[in-house]
Amino acid sequence: MNACRKDLIGCQDCGHIFDKPACPHGEELSCQHCGAVLLVNRKDWLTKAVAFTLTGIILFGVTLSVPFLGLEAAGQTQSSHLVSSVEALLERKQFLLATLVFVTVVLFPLAELIGLSYVLGARMLERRAPGFKWVLHMLFLARPWNMMEIFFLGMLVTAVKLGDLAELQPGIGVFTFAGLVVVLILSHMHLSREELWDWIKEENYHTMGNREGATGSPVDEEFVTCRTCRAMVSMALIEDNARCPRCQSPLSTHHAQSYQRSLGLLVAAAVLFIPANTLPIMTTATFGTTTSNTIFSGVVHLIEEGALGIAAVVFVASIMVPIAKFLIMGYLLWAVKHPGTGTPEQQITLYRMIEFVGRWSMIDVFVVALLVSLVQFGSLTSIEPGVAILCFAAVVVLTMMAAETFEPRLIWDAYNEHEKEPHEKNRDDASEVKSRHIMAITSRSQN
Repeated sequence: MNACRKDLIGCQDCGHIFDKPACPHGEELSCQHCGAVLLVNRKDWLTKAVAFTLTGIILFGVTLSVPFLGLEAAGQTQSSHLVSSVEALLERKQFLLATLVFVTVVLFPLAELIGLSYVLGARMLERRAPGFKWVLHMLFLARPWNMMEIFFLGMLVTAVKLGDLAELQPGIGVFTFAGLVVVLILSHMHLSREELWDWIKEENYHTMGNREGATGSPVDEEFVTCRTCRAMVSMALIEDNARCPRCQSPLSTHHAQSYQRSLGLLVAAAVLFIPANTLPIMTTATFGTTTSNTIFSGVVHLIEEGALGIAAVVFVASIMVPIAKFLIMGYLLWAVKHPGTGTPEQQITLYRMIEFVGRWSMIDVFVVALLVSLVQFGSLTSIEPGVAILCFAAVVVLTMMAAETFEPRLIWDAYNEHEKEPHEKNRDDASEVKSRHIMAITSRSQN
């Protein structure tokens, strides 16, 4: 049975289903168990999202076509555009690094703007555009990999690193780029995913049949909530590689796969973290003298230049955040197998923290890319990428993937099983009232 159940809402992190209360404009609903945001009711969201998206398209076009950054040293001037760092890396055969910078700073932001225009345009014109579901799904899937704001912070770090060596001259593109970062953030803040899915297909409740109790509640079925469209799907409908009846996204209840993938990615990142911090991340040649710098020596240089704030940002983002991700992800994976070492509320808070801050470690990658494209003055001075930069970029990507593939429902499942064991040993009768809950799907990549 497919139905529209606006009276129910599920939490995809902890797995509980709730009777949905009214949510006035400007308010949000949060899960009372884990604090996850379940729904945000934004007033005039469509008009505002369209305005910000169109502004973003204009700013993106201007940013690509005007000078971005300039550098003056000893009477020589070096200018660059937004994609100059990608071109410089390609010239040095740093193909993987160039691809990563291009994808996170140019391709994904551009695709995001095009996708937003397509989805919002279809909604405003009330036309069911082909591929609407797929585009809407990809918008939220690719969102964490749009790193324009991190690239912008990397420009500030670059300016400080240059110090007395050269004068960094911002072009028009820097200001349009800053505006683009802001409007893209605002576009997503005003985008209502729930309303878009309700418009394309209202049915958000899928079960084997009419098996509800007198109150209209799903009393004898367990449900999976789809991370793409938030539909509630009966476990009885789900088999291996099953898809959501509403959006056709893959559904799975095999949480063990999530655990294994996260663990494997975390171990790979930990191995690469050693060369990333011990080998040179970049090499500077000045009047024939070559100096190699690691991540830590770069922080020391910023401190010597008096840029304590920027030094703190780089130290936290490039050193402390990766270490914290290793420790926290390791703890969460261990806690899943050894429940009772902490409350699920504390563990889910730790998980959300590393999921949010992990991408900011890309700042050092962007700094090196900018320096390589700008500081090329022949025998006077030049900067080349070191072998550690690719290792460090891989660490950032792998830890992000480890966090995204980790299923937070594992935390709650382990806790519930741990709490249930002593009760089962002392249980006298077989009658048990089933709590209303849902199970989250495995892949975090379908947000």
